[in-house]
Amino acid sequence: MMPHERTTRRQFLQQSAVAPSVAALAGVLYTGQAPVYGKEVDRSITVRTPPDVRQIDVLFDPANYTAFPHVVRLDGDELLMAFRQAPSQERIRHTHPRSVITVIRSYDLGKTWDIDNAGQFAAGGGQEFAPIYLGNGVVGGLLAMHEIVPVNEAQRTNIPHIHQHEYPFQNVGGFWCWSNNYGLTWQLHHNVLLAPKLQACAPAIKLSSGTLLAPCYGSSDGGVAGVSSNVVYRSNNDGKSWSSHTMLAQGAMKTRDYYEPCVLELGEGHLLGMHRVGRCQDGRNGLFWQNESTDGGQSWTAPMETNITSGACPRLLKLSDDRVLLTYGRRYEPFGLYARLSEDRGKTWSDTSWLLRAAPSSNQGYSSSVEIEPGRIFTACYAQNADGVTGITGTYWNVPPKI
Repeated sequence: MMPHERTTRRQFLQQSAVAPSVAALAGVLYTGQAPVYGKEVDRSITVRTPPDVRQIDVLFDPANYTAFPHVVRLDGDELLMAFRQAPSQERIRHTHPRSVITVIRSYDLGKTWDIDNAGQFAAGGGQEFAPIYLGNGVVGGLLAMHEIVPVNEAQRTNIPHIHQHEYPFQNVGGFWCWSNNYGLTWQLHHNVLLAPKLQACAPAIKLSSGTLLAPCYGSSDGGVAGVSSNVVYRSNNDGKSWSSHTMLAQGAMKTRDYYEPCVLELGEGHLLGMHRVGRCQDGRNGLFWQNESTDGGQSWTAPMETNITSGACPRLLKLSDDRVLLTYGRRYEPFGLYARLSEDRGKTWSDTSWLLRAAPSSNQGYSSSVEIEPGRIFTACYAQNADGVTGITGTYWNVPPKI
């Protein structure tokens, strides 16, 4: 089960939009009537190991809490990876005045990483950065950013101290940031606040039409306190400006909250969206939900529940053989980094859960993958090692053959 000794990521982001009630802080949503529980979730799992697995540790630093990696391929054999770092503390926190985004690179498809020459940006509240490569040296990405102050400065800054185990913070929002030199430098004026008071998690995608779509989440309706929905923004000029949001999956007090969406283009104009959910009023927590668009993200079907148990965020990748890869951390036993495959564009998912890397606890689950050659995948994730240090892992593995 999910641990209770720390604030979950979705709880603390939800709290940043508005000051919640005591019931919301406890993870209980009061609707004025007794909750209606659905059928108990079947969390059974069929586990197999994919071919030719090789594990590496990218970065484990006892002085830092290192998490939420995203990896992208640049030109040739060069990979770029971004992740959050903040000073390690006795209690796991999602906020810290010295939270930053660290950027490292590999010149040999992830075998070795140039840690000594790491770059950093988004000091003071960078939570997560998800890059994509646009070509010609241009790297763009979605940044989740907070404003964080010391506990004794909450009153003077008028930044609320909502949760006793977090620093006083408020949600600045989701930014689009870009670099013109392969992510080596990140100039301050190369950023756009596209999603005020919302958050980014998964990377933006570039459609075959050239449009960028940016998935974000949070309390987009100021009149519905504490309810999180998933939305998408679009840009037709490589992120220099963005549209208002389109609803991707709308949360409601009587149903569930939606968090941390990811979006994948299956074919021209045909998109697949996948969602983490929480505070499910029927008690069916921890499952992914998904929906589709056939008009390039202008409208979306109603989300439908899948049978995939996670408790963390989904990540989608279209493979060279046209299958769809889903990677995710499972925060219910057996813990670990898993993969599922779809051979029909996400309509159904394989019964087999491919174990990429076992984990000692639920403190893991934000993954990112690149196909380094046809059928060969490199998947980054974060997890704890045997010493309890949280850091970045890398798993090389082969995609099992089609059925």
